[in-house]
Formats: sequence, C-alpha cells, structure tokens
Amino acid sequence: MMTTEMGKTFRSRSMKLRNARGSAAILCGNAERFLADEVVETTASRSYIRYQPLGAVLAVMPWNFPFWQVMRFAARH
Repeated sequence: MMTTEMGKTFRSRSMKLRNARGSAAILCGNAERFLADEVVETTASRSYIRYQPLGAVLAVMPWNFPFWQVMRFAARH
C-alpha cells in the first residue's frame, strides 16, 4: 500500500517499516520503566512525578509517513 498509494520505493517502505517496528519494540520493552513513578527531591515529605492518562490526544500527521510518524508521536505522548 505504501508503494502503490504513496509512491514509496520498496527500499524506502522497508526502511520505514523497520524503523516503526524498532520503535514499537523499544516502547513495549521499556513501557513499565518509562511510566514508573519518578521520585523528586523537594522540601515536602514525599514528592514524585506520576504519568497518568489525560484523555484523547489529537495529532495531525502527514499522509505519506504512516508507520514511523505514529510511533514517533506515541513515544512523545
């Protein structure tokens, strides 16, 4: 589909898929560590940073980078 509808070469398509697959593997393999509470030193008795879902996030992506852009966006948000 990337080749026929977006004009990507087979080589470019393969590289994009490889990048997306690698990003997904890193995110999945480290999700628990990335989302773990982070203790922060303050004057309070206990302080930490906690990542919690805030709801839906809208992203406007270029149509010709379907896999890599999605993984990049997911990694940042």
